Amino acid sequence: MPTLQMLADLLRVPLQGDPSLPFHTLCTDSRHLQAGDVFVALRGERFDGHAFIPQALAQGAVAVISDQPVAGSHFRVADTLAAYQSIARGWREQFPIPVVAITGSAGKTTTKEMLAAALSRYGTVLKSHANHNNDIGVAQTLLQIRPEHQFVVLEMAMRGPGEILRLARMAQPTHALITHVGTAHIGRLGSRAAIAAAKCELLQELGQGVALLNGEDPLLLATAKQVWSGETLTYGLEQGEFKGDWDPLAQTVTLKGLTLPVPLPGRHHALNWMGVLATVYRLGLDLERLQEPVHLPSDLQGRNRLLRLPGDVEIWDESYNASPEAMIAALNLLAQTPGQRRWAILGPMRELGEQAPLLYAEVGRAAAPLGLDRVLLLDPDGEMQPLLDQNPAPHCERFVDATSLLQVLRQQVQAGDRLLFKAARAVELERVLNPFLQEWRRGRLG
Repeated sequence: MPTLQMLADLLRVPLQGDPSLPFHTLCTDSRHLQAGDVFVALRGERFDGHAFIPQALAQGAVAVISDQPVAGSHFRVADTLAAYQSIARGWREQFPIPVVAITGSAGKTTTKEMLAAALSRYGTVLKSHANHNNDIGVAQTLLQIRPEHQFVVLEMAMRGPGEILRLARMAQPTHALITHVGTAHIGRLGSRAAIAAAKCELLQELGQGVALLNGEDPLLLATAKQVWSGETLTYGLEQGEFKGDWDPLAQTVTLKGLTLPVPLPGRHHALNWMGVLATVYRLGLDLERLQEPVHLPSDLQGRNRLLRLPGDVEIWDESYNASPEAMIAALNLLAQTPGQRRWAILGPMRELGEQAPLLYAEVGRAAAPLGLDRVLLLDPDGEMQPLLDQNPAPHCERFVDATSLLQVLRQQVQAGDRLLFKAARAVELERVLNPFLQEWRRGRLG
């Protein structure tokens, strides 16, 4: 069991207390703290962990990391988050194993899950839990590395410049996988070029590692060249050094004489799967082990979740998040799904800034030739009107509240219909989806 002296060495800060005492783990949430843990008092926009120091000590915390004096065993530091990340980096550096960091404008979590599932064929994998992809979440994941782990797969997200660079400095990745540059967070960063620069911060801490880049994204490739001159492998379905032949009907890609199943339908997933395969290949692993389908966890609620209901109704639950590129990809997948009628139930995207009207119109233009039957919007403020102006389906309608939209679904969905639910997380589109699911399964609809 590690001792507090190890933390003192990593932090280069003396402990006010007995450094020979052992501890179990670092805890940032006093509600989950166990006796023998070290409590890290983090400050956030809506909380201050320092207020819970007395509670942590009463629960048996062996020490506290704080930026102010503590009436108990503690390390006093200037910035508790920076200290937490410093410990995480120090712990990660004790394990000379591959660490794959994944970023991109959309699809990060799904790609992370696909890569973790693939690598599990070759050894024990530690992956980011859920969407623990920020300053705290990445540190938490790194601190979970144990001697039995042979691979680490990290998801990295950002809301502004400098965030991914900070995460990369902490994680010290050996492999960097960037899926693509889109328009998520364009309201914060101002342009796709700025988004590309923020994503490519991941390459600045890659050292002697390998960059795995979407070969079908010219902006990504051009931006990467500005900051990275090391080893690179580009991948794709139509372009890239590591290229696969996608069969959408069989849901496979063929490359290097092997036909490998893609875990999820749709071209966007096949492209991200090529990124996974490129990573596996560059790790020096035998791709033949992936000839049998890999299975993804069932708890990816709101992401790529296909629900098959009684009466031959199918729902694609994409209600967790949305960007213009991801919404277009999901609409294309809906259009390719066999069925009687295809419904797109959509809600607003977030952080589009001044470009929101243009981006909504872009989604509408992309949807118009797909042959969708209905497009229904939960759009109280009317911000999605440019999408409707493109006439994306024969029947389009905007709703100002979830109740009225749910009523239409109750009355009009029929056997054989296929529905897509997609919106930003803040929209809470599950307010429509979940009651519909419950009532349909109870046999009150249809």
